[in-house]
Amino acid sequence: MKIRKLIISIAVASLALQPLTALSIDEILEAANAASYTMKNAELSHTNSLLLLDEAELEDEAVWSLSAEITPFTSADFGSESLNIKTLNASVTLPDDGDTTIAFSSPADIGYSDGALYISPTLSASHTFDFNYFDDDLISDLSNASSALSTERIYLEAKYNFNKSVISMLTNLLTIEKSIAELEHSIANAERDLDNMITLRQADEESISYQRAALEISLSRQSLETYRDQYEKAKRQFNISTGLEWDGLESFTLPSFNLSVLDSGNSKVQEYALNSRVAALEVEQKEKEIDPRSLTLIGGAGVSYRNEASKVAYEDSLENQFTGKKRPWRNSGNASLGATLNMPTWSLGASFSLSGNTDFDLTPSLTITGSWKNDVTGKSDRLELERLRNEAISAENDYLDSLTSYNIEAMELQNRIMQYNFSLLSLEENESYLKAMLETERAYYEKGLVRADDVADAQSEYDLFQYEKLLTYLEGLSLYYDILIYSL
Repeated sequence: MKIRKLIISIAVASLALQPLTALSIDEILEAANAASYTMKNAELSHTNSLLLLDEAELEDEAVWSLSAEITPFTSADFGSESLNIKTLNASVTLPDDGDTTIAFSSPADIGYSDGALYISPTLSASHTFDFNYFDDDLISDLSNASSALSTERIYLEAKYNFNKSVISMLTNLLTIEKSIAELEHSIANAERDLDNMITLRQADEESISYQRAALEISLSRQSLETYRDQYEKAKRQFNISTGLEWDGLESFTLPSFNLSVLDSGNSKVQEYALNSRVAALEVEQKEKEIDPRSLTLIGGAGVSYRNEASKVAYEDSLENQFTGKKRPWRNSGNASLGATLNMPTWSLGASFSLSGNTDFDLTPSLTITGSWKNDVTGKSDRLELERLRNEAISAENDYLDSLTSYNIEAMELQNRIMQYNFSLLSLEENESYLKAMLETERAYYEKGLVRADDVADAQSEYDLFQYEKLLTYLEGLSLYYDILIYSL
């Protein structure tokens, strides 16, 4: 009798043993993330978005240009040939608000045999003072900041939602396992009771009560087979999703449920705020665009120089080409300064130049220009401005709506956290009660006060509770990811 009690005790105690190769939650999540093509694409998309942001944040640089047209010779007689530089231009546009441009030009002619030199360098500069200036970089900077927030939020939200899907898969597996264990124990008890009906002569195999009990057992076995089939499919899905073999889930510690509610909202709300600011700036930009007012200043200076050899060749060419009289060359210089006032429909400009040579022959020149055009785009611009104003109001409403939703979601999450913490307290109390009941039944069994079946029932109830505990912890982990998503 004592040996039988010992065997039954060992068999009952073995029901509480956890699988030695159970997987940790971190191991499962890591494997699932590594095996998921969805997460691989999310990481690639995140990397590409970061590259686009780096590209968009590149600072404006000075624009340089250089052009040249050179004729080294035009015949086989190199004694009379020269290196003719028809075009030699260089310019730089500075990355400032006035598009300052500095240009240099220097055509030249250099004789091979006689060393004749002709050169005519010119330097010019221009700058525009925009009286209705709008900084386009401000919109770009705000748009880039909004894109940066969106890039990080979308990637992390995808990662957290994927982890929640893995948790749902684990929840399904454990729920099926629990149902199988519950049915197996229920069937074992039902079969025991059916045997007792015959043994105790409470019914025979032809009685209605016996037939009804046998039918219920048969239906339970069919349900059990259905659950087992679902379990095998769930395990195959787990293997495909993670590359791991399902051997159960280790117990784990829940993270802290810290919910911080910010006055400015999370990154999604801040993104709406930035978009609202951009929309308002686009209105301001359009208002200034349809009423342009600017002043452009242009100045320049240049000289034309020939050495003695070049002068002789030049004067000879004039003598042969024209009247036969020599026309002496004079090195010369010139300078100019101009200004143009630009308004929406008209412009007014003036330029003054002064040229002279080495004989101090000075020639001043003043030119006044003006232009007018009718406002053919005025109506179109006003309609576009009205549309932009409506879009700015809509963007502001979207921001305020997102901030309201953010605060409402905070209250909902706080209620969920409070309810979940209460469920954890109930879980702890229930575990303590079931553990105490199991220990009591074992103690009573050792004293011969209860049957081995009573101990098995207590053990089964405690084991089923362990499934319930893991499922509750998975629910808490899913809540934790909801808090992370909210806090992004």
